Amino acid sequence: MFAFKVLMCSLLVMASIFDMASANRPVCTDIQLSSRGYRLKTEVFDDATSVVAMDVLKRKSRSTCTFGSSYGFHGNTVWVNNGCRADFRVCYKATWVLVICSSEHFRPAMCPIPTGGKRIVALDLYKKISRSACRLNQSFYLRGNAVRVVDGCRGLFKVTFENIPTY
Repeated sequence: MFAFKVLMCSLLVMASIFDMASANRPVCTDIQLSSRGYRLKTEVFDDATSVVAMDVLKRKSRSTCTFGSSYGFHGNTVWVNNGCRADFRVCYKATWVLVICSSEHFRPAMCPIPTGGKRIVALDLYKKISRSACRLNQSFYLRGNAVRVVDGCRGLFKVTFENIPTY
């Protein structure tokens, strides 16, 4: 019974981690932007290929915040103007994905990376799941468009792509 509970717990953890790793889901973050003196203010999201949504969470200015005239986005840049000051939720397509890969019973494994045709520039361990060590170029490697794991390494890996903003 104990082994069954441990297995179920492990499966739930893996399911929640896999949910975080969805490559198609945009990344969202909350930021505050202010158009001081009614001047244009921009903020670039370096780890974004493109912003896909921007919503006002709480307006903090007397001036109105109207999408397209006093705030908006283009490519990987958001902007405010005309005295708009607010807390915003910005959602964007990230320049990275999370990939789960596991060397079960110390056997090597290869896990494909959904590149979408983009060039991979980095592979990092995002979260270690195993008791075994996970070290770059020792127990996990980048092999073409796949993560290779060996020696019991199990983890969630962050794969970063070359950032070519879309406009």
